[in-house]
Amino acid sequence: MREVVFTVEYERGADAVMDLFIGHPDLSARSMEVNATSETVWGIEKVVGPTAVLNEYDDRLEQLADDSTLTGMCGAPITEYQYEVLSSNPESRKIYSLCREGDGPRSIPIAAAEHLGDGLVMRSGRRGDQFRWHLLTDGSIGDLHDDIRSNLRDGLSLTVERLGEPPCLREDGRVQNALTPEQSSALEASLKHGYYEEPREASVAEIADEIGVPGSTLQYRLNRAEAWLAEQFAADSMTVDIDTPLDLGDVEFIQ
Repeated sequence: MREVVFTVEYERGADAVMDLFIGHPDLSARSMEVNATSETVWGIEKVVGPTAVLNEYDDRLEQLADDSTLTGMCGAPITEYQYEVLSSNPESRKIYSLCREGDGPRSIPIAAAEHLGDGLVMRSGRRGDQFRWHLLTDGSIGDLHDDIRSNLRDGLSLTVERLGEPPCLREDGRVQNALTPEQSSALEASLKHGYYEEPREASVAEIADEIGVPGSTLQYRLNRAEAWLAEQFAADSMTVDIDTPLDLGDVEFIQ
């Protein structure tokens, strides 16, 4: 099995949802589950970012669901799009979506299911102008690569990497590479106000009032920051393989 990464870069204005990621570098998304047939892709995606940006993301999803002129990244008409917000908090969403495409060149996950067949495993991530699809397969990707590259819509470009030992087999996919600015600020404010002193000098509610955020929001940000710190400690001090970096010498770029 080998992992192949298809990275699609979007120019601003080419896609309404990707424009949000382009305009807000602190907005990111990763798949929790992806399934596809030769016509349909569905799964669950976790989207993380500032509250105001996530609210705008909600609005754009609603607009997509009502838009009858949508096309996939390779031009096939989207004949059905539906979504459901499974969970929501001030800094993240977990969203189920289903997208069915009609006749024409299909988007990456649907084309991959059609070309590669059974046994394919997929995951995805979005940040900035990049939408990355990781495919774990033992099949040949030549036809899939040619199909996608020759049919991308205007404003989109493709880079493909073929990796050696698949990183997706060496990591659990849950690691957050860095604290968000909001989480860092929450942690700094809590340290400043003595939240971690013994005895504790201020409560979450008191610190939240001081910095002007709801108590539930501050508590959530602290929980995520503390989870990140615990993962870093495990990686540094307990020989737990939380996140293995990719050896760039093991990457082959496909022209």
